[in-house]
Amino acid sequence: MLTVLIVIHIMVAVGLIALILLQKSEGNAAGGGFSVSSVTAMMQPRARPNPLSRATTILGIGFFATSLGLAVIAKNVGPAPSLLNSNPATAAGRAPRVDEVATPAATAPAETAPEAAPAAPAVPTVPKN
Repeated sequence: MLTVLIVIHIMVAVGLIALILLQKSEGNAAGGGFSVSSVTAMMQPRARPNPLSRATTILGIGFFATSLGLAVIAKNVGPAPSLLNSNPATAAGRAPRVDEVATPAATAPAETAPEAAPAAPAVPTVPKN
């Protein structure tokens, strides 16, 4: 149930982002919120909602509903365990101490040790005349 609700929530969120980005801004500019034309636009009646804005409203309501559903499910599950207050004794495994860690040389079997290189042949000395 939780996984299904999370998947629906993510799909609604992505769709909501896409619909918001597709809509035409009323100020026709990114900084239109602080211009004189935006003040006059506030005094005018809004245009009829188009299908894009209706879909955005529906997805916004869906996003709100799935957010509330996830919050209710999370409340029923209980609090998540804290990483900061965890007790090392109750951990599933424990980290080895430094003196317990084996070195690669100590763990290698004796028979796999490399053999000594054969001695190089003696270089004959040349007598001086």
